[in-house]
Amino acid sequence: MQPIYVTLASAGSSPWKTTNWNATPQQISFSVLATTRSSWSVDVTFEDPSYIYPSPRSSAPTAFTIVTGSSAQFFSLNGSSAYPAPIAGYRFNAGVVSSLDTTGIALVVNQAGIG
Repeated sequence: MQPIYVTLASAGSSPWKTTNWNATPQQISFSVLATTRSSWSVDVTFEDPSYIYPSPRSSAPTAFTIVTGSSAQFFSLNGSSAYPAPIAGYRFNAGVVSSLDTTGIALVVNQAGIG
């Protein structure tokens, strides 16, 4: 399994990253590397962000924010009752990137069965 790194040096959103939604159960770990002065969030979508299977309702995936923070943190989606359905993709958002985070803030993602 190879980690995926998504780094943001200023406020904004990363491009959508796709997941393996065929994995059963889907197990994804997220870790944010940031100081206490940066703010961030992670969105997920159930629509295909690669547009191979486009949504009949929208030209862009619908984002659902699953976690927000202002310091280093980790969390996982593991098919538990909190997140029972597989996700199709995720993106990383930065509200404020502190000058203490000299190389930006980073989201590190690992998915079981990928790599």
